[in-house]
Amino acid sequence: MSKEVKGAAYWDQRFKAPAYAYGEAPNDFLVWAAPQVKLGKALSLCEGEGRNAVHLAKMGFEVTAVDFSSVGLLKAKALADLHKVSMHYIVSDLKDFQLEDNAWDLVVSVFAQPEALVRQRIYAQLGQSLKPAGAFILESKVSDDDSSAKRYPGVTTLCKDILPLRVAFSKQAERELQEGSYHVGMHTTAQILAFKI
Repeated sequence: MSKEVKGAAYWDQRFKAPAYAYGEAPNDFLVWAAPQVKLGKALSLCEGEGRNAVHLAKMGFEVTAVDFSSVGLLKAKALADLHKVSMHYIVSDLKDFQLEDNAWDLVVSVFAQPEALVRQRIYAQLGQSLKPAGAFILESKVSDDDSSAKRYPGVTTLCKDILPLRVAFSKQAERELQEGSYHVGMHTTAQILAFKI
């Protein structure tokens, strides 16, 4: 369930627990995909407690983490401090967030999954927001319905949403997640690595 479903207060409450809800280790698809992207400025959407942003910072990216949970971003800062990396933080709901033009070498969306209209608006901005040869990395859960109007569409719809980016890798499959207490067990996910042409 994505953060936009429940609201910031719900996620603040979840992130108040001492343990990291989705673990401290980065998403494994991100670990595979990120080395294929040139280093530069990276934006991680719906970053939560910082596991993916910290991984990117340790790789050498200049990272900005966006989330509407201030509690989550405080834990992201604590994780960054633990790993001795620095990051930028923006408290914002994706409904109100705009991607700047020609601003990013990498945009990451790992289990962000905003409402359909928000997703379509944000992803439509990727072509303008990414710098030349910039990349987009996505993993999201998939429902049985691949309609573009749904919150959890399949990889075919998501690839259309990010046009005119060139999709270098895409996969939809059932796989086992082991990410903290909440992403555990078998789930169908969509994975995409795409580049600005």
